[in-house]
Amino acid sequence: DTIVRIRFIKSAQELGFSLKEISELLALRVDPHTTCADVKQRAENKAAEIDQKIKTLKKIKNTLSKLAKECNGKGPTSKCPILDSLGVVDHRENDANF
Repeated sequence: DTIVRIRFIKSAQELGFSLKEISELLALRVDPHTTCADVKQRAENKAAEIDQKIKTLKKIKNTLSKLAKECNGKGPTSKCPILDSLGVVDHRENDANF
């Protein structure tokens, strides 16, 4: 029984479920009032959450790729277009204690 439970937990983790969500799934498994529709809804919600994460990660990747293309990799960091676009200011020039 313990091995089956551990396999269930590992499989659920591989599908992106958090430990809290896995605990909820395990509770649903033993709840006599739970239906497959309840479990299906959780799976669909997790899939939608993953879709949103993928969209966000694609935006981040595209932005990073664009920034990397804009930078020739030469010169001081105070002239770096990547840092400039992130709003990073080089305080060393203005701070004598740095």
